[in-house]
Amino acid sequence: MISTTKQTKPSFFKKIIKIFLIATFWILVWEAASRLVSRNNDLMLLILPSPFTVFKKWTELAFTAPFIKAGLHTLARIFTGYIIGVVLGFLIGIFTHISNLAYSLLSPILKIIRAVPVVAIIILMYLFFSSSTLPIIIVCLMVLPLVWQTVHDGLTNTDKSLLEMSKVFNLSKTKTLLNVKLPVVVPNLISSCVNALGLAWKSGVAAEVICLPTVSLGTMLWHSKGSIDFDEVYAVTLTVVVLSIIIEILLKYLCSKYLTRNGGALNDRT
Repeated sequence: MISTTKQTKPSFFKKIIKIFLIATFWILVWEAASRLVSRNNDLMLLILPSPFTVFKKWTELAFTAPFIKAGLHTLARIFTGYIIGVVLGFLIGIFTHISNLAYSLLSPILKIIRAVPVVAIIILMYLFFSSSTLPIIIVCLMVLPLVWQTVHDGLTNTDKSLLEMSKVFNLSKTKTLLNVKLPVVVPNLISSCVNALGLAWKSGVAAEVICLPTVSLGTMLWHSKGSIDFDEVYAVTLTVVVLSIIIEILLKYLCSKYLTRNGGALNDRT
């Protein structure tokens, strides 16, 4: 027990130090690039401001009511679309596994959605949905095919020895699905959900930039770009990136805890 704690703490601190050093390295690269491009032309600082200028701008924005409100609205849209996409992907994955007809009908549509560029889907969907609803729909459409594929493939490719064991115990198809197949799918499903979160963020903010909801971080990005306030563009982008990283780390932590308790491990290299 004691030895495990001793091994875990250094590992944790090493990871923190590694992240800090990597972040410091890229901040210094950013600062050097900013100074280099603006050496002969101060106007270039508008396009590539220094990280310290961006951080100063962020501190001016971070605690203002409009900025917090925009961040909360964006979080709400992305999480709503993400949860709907995960649930629908899970249910459709089971459905297409059970029914060959359902798979034949639905799999081409889901594969097309996964292959088509996000911007094209946003423009097409904008014809049918309002600007406040569209980001939710886009996030759902980006997450759904990824989760569906994981669930369907996991159920279809269940270890044959497990299926033979279920036959030995005379388990019905329903019990085999619930007690044999689904538990095997869970680790890959959790990893898929973690990976889908980054895609949800990118697609959700992209949809906001294009359809411009009344209150959102994407709308702030667009207005900042239109007013040539690139300090604010970088500050808002930094907020989106940091929020995405924090939420992804939290989700990975919770998923790892769950899988560890159930004898599994999160399939992740980061």
